[in-house]
Amino acid sequence: MKKFIILLTLLALFINCVYAENIKKVSKEYKVVTNDGFTIVSTLEYPKVKQKKEFYTVVLLHSLGYSSEWWDTLPTKLIENGYAVLEIDLRGHGKSIYNSKLSKVSWKNLTHKAYSKYPDDVISVIKYVQSENKRVFFNKWAIVGADIGAATAIHAANIIETPPQTIILISPVINAKGIYVPVKLAELNNIDILSITGTSDLDGNNANDYLKKFSQSAYIEYSSEAKSTGMLLFKHDKSLSNIISSWLSQYLK
Repeated sequence: MKKFIILLTLLALFINCVYAENIKKVSKEYKVVTNDGFTIVSTLEYPKVKQKKEFYTVVLLHSLGYSSEWWDTLPTKLIENGYAVLEIDLRGHGKSIYNSKLSKVSWKNLTHKAYSKYPDDVISVIKYVQSENKRVFFNKWAIVGADIGAATAIHAANIIETPPQTIILISPVINAKGIYVPVKLAELNNIDILSITGTSDLDGNNANDYLKKFSQSAYIEYSSEAKSTGMLLFKHDKSLSNIISSWLSQYLK
């Protein structure tokens, strides 16, 4: 645990790091059709650097009711730090709204059975992107998830062939639309967790108190001064992107 106390100190020191400006990047959109015919859309971005052929990947899973567009400065900060960033719109959100009949389906109309497919959707996207783009790889990778994205991250990490090195939870939840977290968290081995909440995030803080009892590795809590929850934390606390980048550097570099 001493190691992680030191890491938290380092995070504070890294907040004022200087990042490259106007970095050039490659951006590609991928569409994956699931077994039940739903189209999941994702965007992969990574630095345009000729001499570097491969990039560690960070997967971003957004909040319920939002989309990948709400990550604020986080994707840019990660790319500037040399990572590939895979932003996935969960089914019923953003661009991932078309079912097998090409009818639009909102997250508001999804059943718990549909929400339960989120982890498999994420894994399908990761496998497809990995097969289609040799510049990124998932031998060392990480997930950042917000509320339902956080719950999905825990479940996906349990069933994917190569688990992530670390998972970052934004406003964690115990149960999101039937995606129950504690048991799956207890089944994870050697995956450190960083959990970020805001000062007004009572549900997230209560979830932390409960979930950390199930963690088999380090479960580190960071409280932002922002009075927000979920992805809105990034809008009101610009330091979070730097804190996340600093945390990831301990695992992906």
